[in-house]
Amino acid sequence: MENTPLLYDPAVFVVGRDYQIIFLTETRGLGWIEIEGERYTDEEAGLLYYGTVHKIPVTGDVLNRARAYTVVFVEYADKKPYYPEGIEKVRRKYVFRPLEGEKYRIFHFADTHARTKTPLELYERTGDCDLIVLNGDINEHSYEIENFHTAFILASGSAHGERPVIYSRGNHDTRGYAAQDLVNYIPTAFRGGRRETFYSFRQGSLWGLVLDCGEDKYDTNVEYGGTILFDTFRRRETEYLRSVIANKAEEYEADGVKTKIAICHVPFVEHFQFPFDVADDVYEEWTRLLDEIGIDLLLCGHMHRAYLIPAHTAEKRNASFPTAVCSIPGVKDEDGGEHYVGGLIEVDGGHRVVKYIPGGEDWTF
Repeated sequence: MENTPLLYDPAVFVVGRDYQIIFLTETRGLGWIEIEGERYTDEEAGLLYYGTVHKIPVTGDVLNRARAYTVVFVEYADKKPYYPEGIEKVRRKYVFRPLEGEKYRIFHFADTHARTKTPLELYERTGDCDLIVLNGDINEHSYEIENFHTAFILASGSAHGERPVIYSRGNHDTRGYAAQDLVNYIPTAFRGGRRETFYSFRQGSLWGLVLDCGEDKYDTNVEYGGTILFDTFRRRETEYLRSVIANKAEEYEADGVKTKIAICHVPFVEHFQFPFDVADDVYEEWTRLLDEIGIDLLLCGHMHRAYLIPAHTAEKRNASFPTAVCSIPGVKDEDGGEHYVGGLIEVDGGHRVVKYIPGGEDWTF
């Protein structure tokens, strides 16, 4: 990218039927999005947000119809209490291509653990996809704010601001002093006075859920030092799943839905051993609720492996849907280097496959 305060191409994140366009700038100021002459901002309580992170909600129907948007950034070296002066430093137009129809490809990044080079090399070899999924543990941890840039490097290097992106938080993303600030850098749904990291989404004939297991051990584990409360968080998530079912006519039974997937960093259909056997009863309930929804696939990472759990696998949670685990962060090569293993979903009408790449077999779902 040329010399500009815009650090990376923006990420067009999907939440529900709408978008949250997030972009980062090197210097502080005000940012917004323009579509067909209308301005979309991050205003709250009458104030435009002043900083280097710009998170702009955009109506889905508007962007899908326009198929283009313009990023604007006005730099303010100092936001003085009186007569602050801003200089427009960025005005860049992007073409946008939403996922449409019943033929599309989805690329799955998970467990990159701060890697960007080898995951993007894999994406380039795979070819352009219609939807990008960032499925947790994109960072090694959240101790530094700068770690959050990893997701934008991956999104910029694959989607280029032109394709929709799904973000799902992982357990490593919840660790460190900056973890509480991650919600400023990722898409969230606002419910009950909180920004939440679980929600449904719709793109063309695809309907999906983003779920978040939180940490993979008990809240009381000494590793967390009393800083988390994921038991409460997961109970809210269960209630949300029940609300989705109650509103199914507007969700997964809406006109045009052909494929239903759930995206979650942790493959909660597994039975984990202590100390990782957290929330066993909750995950049984989630599995039952997803069965009721009738999802076609659960897409996960976390395990640093690539494998498929077929539907009705009794020694798991006996779900009526398959679970694909597709991410290995660093596979050693014979020459001493390493490569990344990710996932690819290909849908062509009624023919649907998911595979780990490179070299994976096709798993139909």
